[in-house]
Amino acid sequence: MSPALALDTPNERVTLAGLTGVHVIVNEMSAEVEREGLTRSSLQADMESRLRQGGLRVLTATEALTSVGRPTLEVRVHVASSRETPDLYVYSVDLALRQQIRLTRDRTVESYAVTWSENREVGVVRATRLSAVRDALRAKVNQFITAWQTVNREP
Repeated sequence: MSPALALDTPNERVTLAGLTGVHVIVNEMSAEVEREGLTRSSLQADMESRLRQGGLRVLTATEALTSVGRPTLEVRVHVASSRETPDLYVYSVDLALRQQIRLTRDRTVESYAVTWSENREVGVVRATRLSAVRDALRAKVNQFITAWQTVNREP
């Protein structure tokens, strides 16, 4: 994630106005976590399904590159087993939307920045409850959908 922080506030929500779709990127998961059943592909599929149900189009990488603003919803899920208690996992979940932006002082300068994000969630779970990580991500995706719907309601 970028050191610049854009949280789900009214000022950040307006950056979602007019957005019709997003490309989704989920980071790689460790082999150990995937063996426990928490896979990158299942998180990606779950997230994309929720976005579609919420009314957003899920863009391919090629579509995102040609889409205005190149909107990309980035998911960062980090899970690590505890050295002291191997049955425990520490996790963090981040969700952020990056879009192409232009500086107001010089419109010729373009960059790619976080325009919306949710607070990082951190927790500790047993291996049998790794589904809590998926639940944390679902809650963040639902918050994104709510934020998007708030500024994209039909008049």
